[in-house]
Amino acid sequence: MLDADDEQIIKEATGGAAILVTWDRVLRLAASGITPYDALDKATAAGTGTKEAQAEVSRLRRLSPAELTALADRANKTHASFRQYIEFNREGANLIRQLRVDKDYSWRAVARFCSRVWRAPWGGNQLAGMVICEKAAKLLGEDFLQPPWN
Repeated sequence: MLDADDEQIIKEATGGAAILVTWDRVLRLAASGITPYDALDKATAAGTGTKEAQAEVSRLRRLSPAELTALADRANKTHASFRQYIEFNREGANLIRQLRVDKDYSWRAVARFCSRVWRAPWGGNQLAGMVICEKAAKLLGEDFLQPPWN
């Protein structure tokens, strides 16, 4: 299941207006297998969205190594915080597996569902969804990056 954020990301990526970067199987499949730069290449090759895609790319700013390091550091700290504070039992792990595997929820949709049910502040944060799926899969003796999880 895709949430509204997922749908908008895919719409922009397939229209050549954005670049979709994700490890999430659900999003990749919904976007017809689009990989990080495929959206731009596809729009250019098809002659559709070329001006829009080029305009989008021209707005991108090259990050310095220091800026990339700071960005990665903040993401790692957020991920570590989620890993430290998100907890649930085997029953919760089974529910999360059902959402991710049986109902095909994206990581963002898993995070949003759990945020609502648990009244947690992270909303549809994809890092939270990754941590939730990682912990659920581990509790069940599985790997969240391997089928059927991803």
